[in-house]
Amino acid sequence: MGKHSRYIARKNNPQLVMLVEKLYTLSSGSKTALWRDVARRLESPTKSRAAVNLSKLDRICNEGDTVLVPGKLLGFGRISKKLTVSAYSHSGTAARKLAEAGGVFISIEKLAEKNPAGSNIKLIV
Repeated sequence: MGKHSRYIARKNNPQLVMLVEKLYTLSSGSKTALWRDVARRLESPTKSRAAVNLSKLDRICNEGDTVLVPGKLLGFGRISKKLTVSAYSHSGTAARKLAEAGGVFISIEKLAEKNPAGSNIKLIV
């Protein structure tokens, strides 16, 4: 375990612990504040994490944006834009509606590997 393990040791989900540790490592190696911020948000209790509806993404995002939700993506509302969305978790309805609109859902880990600098990513909370 890394140097941030003492903060996330109380988490019961080993996948979450590994994800947070990877994000901290990535943020310190590439000096990117985005991944450190996301790791800190994922460390917080589940009740205080972001829960974002598709309708909010449709209102504030532009066609082709890459969006990161450090919490859960919910399927309320409509989405008419092709977005690349990454979230810690998502509902089945959200995934279905996003796919119908031509969007793509990827995991936070894959997004971090694909874009370690964190450029052109909108953090939505």
